Amino acid sequence: MAGAVDDYVQALAGRLRGPGRLRDGMLTEVREALTDAADAYRDAGLIAVEAEDRAVADFGPVRPLAREFQEVLAAARGRRTAWLLLAVLGIHYGLSELIGRMTDWQADWGSAEPSALYLGFARCTDLFVQVALAAAIAAVVAMGWGTRRLGLRLTLVRATAALSTLTVLGAVTAGTLLTLFAPTGSAAGELLWIAPFAAVLVSAWRTWYAARLAA
Repeated sequence: MAGAVDDYVQALAGRLRGPGRLRDGMLTEVREALTDAADAYRDAGLIAVEAEDRAVADFGPVRPLAREFQEVLAAARGRRTAWLLLAVLGIHYGLSELIGRMTDWQADWGSAEPSALYLGFARCTDLFVQVALAAAIAAVVAMGWGTRRLGLRLTLVRATAALSTLTVLGAVTAGTLLTLFAPTGSAAGELLWIAPFAAVLVSAWRTWYAARLAA
């Protein structure tokens, strides 16, 4: 039969969402602290059940502690998302630029010329990705150095999740349209990026959810 310590840790675990290793470490620390407190009460003469009950009572309600831990977990998830966004977007942009420089894109158009609308959209896409890369770098800094210097801000966590989602949707949509409307249009190249971009979206959703639980 589970005791008060086990019940407390299980109740806390049910409220926490975030990186598994960090979450498990938090729960282990809580269990060890409660066990040490219960052992001290047993040494003072209380029976095991009373000792655990007293240790849990001293520790306080689950909800406030869960909120405090969840803020840390949300920040950790936000840092992962920021780094993942920067890595995927940076590699995608770098490879696109490299392929563009190594191949003769004019040969694909033949005698035709890209329309002004197409060229304008291409320039806007490049600008969007460059701004998104700068924003991703800012998110990495904010979720790392920023939280250590300025304190944890759930607003930064939510902003990182929103930035990642909008960036992925914008980059995939723009890249697909540019490819489809080229003379040799095919979105097959963009399909290769479904898994990496999907990973960013999943991470962004988990970040948003973790931040919501901490609110």
